Amino acid sequence: MHLWAKAHDQVTKVSPTPHEQHLAQQGQDVENLFRQYLEETMKSPDDHLYWQKTFDDGRFQTRVDAILFDKKAGVYDLYEIKSSTSIKKDHEYDLAYQVLLLEALLPLRGVYLVHIDNNYTHGHQVDLDSFFTIEDMTDHITKRRDEVTALRQEALRVSQMPEPSPTFACNKPGSCPCPDLCHPNLPPHPIYQLPYLGKKAQSLREMGILAIEDIPASFPLSSRQQQHVNAVRKCAPIIHTQSIQAALAELRFPLYFLDYETFNPAVPLFPGYRPYEHIVFQYSLFVIEKPGSQPQHFEALIANGRDPAPLIVRDLVEHLDCEGSVVVWNQSFEAGRNRDLARHCPDYAEQLLTINERLFDLMLVFREGHYIHPDFKGSASLKAILPVLCPELGYSDMTIPDGETAMLTWYWLHCGKIPEEDRHKTIEAMKAYCKMDTYGMVAIWEKLLAL
Repeated sequence: MHLWAKAHDQVTKVSPTPHEQHLAQQGQDVENLFRQYLEETMKSPDDHLYWQKTFDDGRFQTRVDAILFDKKAGVYDLYEIKSSTSIKKDHEYDLAYQVLLLEALLPLRGVYLVHIDNNYTHGHQVDLDSFFTIEDMTDHITKRRDEVTALRQEALRVSQMPEPSPTFACNKPGSCPCPDLCHPNLPPHPIYQLPYLGKKAQSLREMGILAIEDIPASFPLSSRQQQHVNAVRKCAPIIHTQSIQAALAELRFPLYFLDYETFNPAVPLFPGYRPYEHIVFQYSLFVIEKPGSQPQHFEALIANGRDPAPLIVRDLVEHLDCEGSVVVWNQSFEAGRNRDLARHCPDYAEQLLTINERLFDLMLVFREGHYIHPDFKGSASLKAILPVLCPELGYSDMTIPDGETAMLTWYWLHCGKIPEEDRHKTIEAMKAYCKMDTYGMVAIWEKLLAL
């Protein structure tokens, strides 16, 4: 459906978000780094580099990243550049498609995928010899050749159909580029809100069922999915108070509600970092010493152009003692950041790794189905839970309303793109956002405790 919509100019026009623009620019930056590497290291004076050149055989078209023409041998080498750190299945299809088109137009010798080496560790400047890995894709192309030959014919057929088939619709209305085609007139609680529905969505759609409340009792659902159905039908939450009580009983005072904000660039900003490694630039912490105590708030945000990790860690450990539960939302993320910080700040490694032994993931109360509300819409994210349980709190009126905006804003501060007269106001807005994340956890815990 997305292909048909693209071919018939029916993709819903939406301006890219600042984060999407950042990712696109990041991809271009990686491509330009490899172009520099090609011209400085791999290209001989007799070679000719074709960059971002478009090829068309009358039916199919492609724009390749880089083709290097070896004048002496009279052959071409194709280089496809990816910002990922490994070969992915999609890359094999991508290159197989390009090869099928190019080999009919010119003598193609080598086919290579260029990606970032995930073992690269940054110094004071980018070491291009170590940053990139160049993979010979000949065997990968051979494996995909017959399949892609058939698939591109099918793609051409679909794109030329006068009308699309309803069965072409996707299962992800939230990210669909043509919702008017794939998901017209969705009900308030569509089947896609059921957690981990997967291929069952297709079966339900083929039965003509789009609303959760219309799913027949005979349709096979997991226990948790069925509970979501029941909550929607009752228009009321389903709360397993004993399960919640058992979960909260694991907590030990003092309680520390902790949240990090990070930025993870493809090209590291500081020495010692790897590609896409998270830079922890901010934390917010609420401390409750004992039952009935008022929460105390501590925070730090570092945006002075240097690696923020040492200052963040030094400040954090002053307020986070060696006893008590550390409450987070999505334990794997915070645990990973503690491991990263321990590597960058070895003097504090033991304290940081000990924090991981005390983590309590408040999100699991909702992910494991102890508390199900139809207005959660099948999500266990903090942004979905908080406005339902604590409607007096939320992000809608905040200058920085989400994590993507927070990370980009820090990057702009780091790069000097925020005018000096606006820096203080911007930093305060970032602190307010991170504080809302941690106070939101406190408020949700209090609501659960009251049950």
